[in-house]
Amino acid sequence: MCRNLIYFVCLTVLLGTGTVQAVSKRELEQRIVRLERLIEQQSKMFLRMQQLQGQIRAIRGDLEVHDHTLGSIQRRQQEMYRDLDDRMGNLEHTVVDDAAEVFPDMLDAPGQGGVAGMEEQQAYQQAFDHLRKLKYPQAIKGFNRYLKTYPEGRYAAKAQYWLGEIRYVRGAYQQAVAEYRKMVKNHPDSNKIPEVMLKIGLSYRELGKQSAARKQLSALVVRFPDSPEAAEAGKYLK
Repeated sequence: MCRNLIYFVCLTVLLGTGTVQAVSKRELEQRIVRLERLIEQQSKMFLRMQQLQGQIRAIRGDLEVHDHTLGSIQRRQQEMYRDLDDRMGNLEHTVVDDAAEVFPDMLDAPGQGGVAGMEEQQAYQQAFDHLRKLKYPQAIKGFNRYLKTYPEGRYAAKAQYWLGEIRYVRGAYQQAVAEYRKMVKNHPDSNKIPEVMLKIGLSYRELGKQSAARKQLSALVVRFPDSPEAAEAGKYLK
């Protein structure tokens, strides 16, 4: 039908020009064939353009999704950096407080416990000095060495606490949980226990273990209901 339409159009044009007698049937067929080819090429080009437009729309959609995903990742990274900065700031503040608490005792009573007492103080101080300089690997080795030599020493609870803190601020949450649990087990009467329990719960939360996190935070609220850490835990439990 398309061919007949083309033939009719060509014939109409030729009649309009008054030259139909001079055009043979063969020439007319050739012109029709050329027109058919031209129309076919144009149709293919049109279809190709439609395909390209569809591909462009798909690419634009992918770019929008990519931009949205990238924006979410960047926001998450910014939140992580701010969180890390806050943790580092809190760690440094706690280090200063601990130094003010511990080292005056060392200076006031240098002979306490005799030679053994001095050696214990020096072992803890060496590890703590590494921590104050943010030399974490050396601090970890120092505190572990101290605990191995003085498992029930004067600074054992503090050394264990710092091992957990270093892991926590560096995002090693599985190791942080292990160190904090040693603190709860070996030093249950430490005034750091509410904070330690809170950070165990938050570590589980970071690890994606929501059930374990809620269990730990709920235990904190029950055991230390009036503590600031319990109030903080309550925010995560809501």
